[in-house]
Amino acid sequence: MNIAYFKDMDSLYIELSPENPASAWEAHKGVVLNMSEDGRVVGIEIEQASQHADMRLLKIGHFPGAVEVIAEGESRETH
Repeated sequence: MNIAYFKDMDSLYIELSPENPASAWEAHKGVVLNMSEDGRVVGIEIEQASQHADMRLLKIGHFPGAVEVIAEGESRETH
């Protein structure tokens, strides 16, 4: 699972599965669910994220994996 904030687009993306989505569905204005071919949610995009949350603060509790901070200017591929 990856969580990425794209400051230039003010978009937060939560990648649940590292696969290319087959379709997308806007569940609510500015909230897009990326779906697999068989209907699973593989990613969640929140547009204009800074209007909904303080993007300077991220709390991660009981996360089972490693947490990696990506500095501004570094690029990471997301689906």
